[in-house]
Amino acid sequence: MAKILNYGSLNIDYVYDVPHFVKAGETLSSTNRSIFAGGKGLNQSVALARAGGNVYHAGAVGKDDSKILTDVLAEDKIDSSNIAKRDCPSGHTIIQVDSNGQNCIILFGGANQTISEADIDSTLANFEAGDFMVLQNETSNIRYMIEKAYEKGMKVCFNVSPFTTELLKLPLEKCAYLIVNEIEGAAMADMPDDTDPYVLLDKLCEKFPQTSFVLTLGSRGSILREVGENPISCKAFKVNAVDTTAAGDTFLGYLITNIATDMNRALAIKCATAASALAVQVKGATPSIPRAKDVLEFIKKAGQEVLTEKL
Repeated sequence: MAKILNYGSLNIDYVYDVPHFVKAGETLSSTNRSIFAGGKGLNQSVALARAGGNVYHAGAVGKDDSKILTDVLAEDKIDSSNIAKRDCPSGHTIIQVDSNGQNCIILFGGANQTISEADIDSTLANFEAGDFMVLQNETSNIRYMIEKAYEKGMKVCFNVSPFTTELLKLPLEKCAYLIVNEIEGAAMADMPDDTDPYVLLDKLCEKFPQTSFVLTLGSRGSILREVGENPISCKAFKVNAVDTTAAGDTFLGYLITNIATDMNRALAIKCATAASALAVQVKGATPSIPRAKDVLEFIKKAGQEVLTEKL
């Protein structure tokens, strides 16, 4: 099985339940506070592992506040030997979750922004051509990570989130997979936000002909289009959302593991969609990420056809 290296963020999430998102000048009482291990990187590593991947996590944490993060990785048997400890705080977030299960997030990068070229060189020495590398835009030195992994023949899977226009200056053509939502994809293709998703995919594939795309469409579902293949669409399962915090990370982790294990692509995207549907029904980031057996059981019980030629 190919190794999956996630060079990703590790954050401590402080989650506050609120009746609505706080407004300018407003002081709002929270009905509850929870503390979770999180970060897009850690969430995705947990999802990769629970989907059955051979997962290695690389990154950086603070020396004094990292146990909650490393404990979660250990619980899911994720290799953490490439995580550096720094004399600064770990990354953290302040997350508001409203009564409808929607969230808004303030992010502090902390140790995630201290990853050096030397760190990257040392880590990549343990990987080879054909292995996968998963990235998000929450760490330092993304350009160097992409270029060095590409040189080794690794398959770079970049989740371009949180999106900034600076990302467009990166060597995105060296990524095997780009995972984008409609807004991110439209910005990359220089098209309106409301562009038909299939037209948008055509434009993205024209701009990056050697890159496969995953286009996520929120409550409508998602589309996978690999190089030289027709798009595969999957509708979202209908569930009652409690907390959407790690839904996208769950989807990505499951999909990349399924691709890395060469699962039939239609089944791969269906399982990833089902996993994210389970995740939104549980509060918290990593606690909400399901295990593969639960995902398969959910698909059996749901009994709905979500694969489609067009969304």
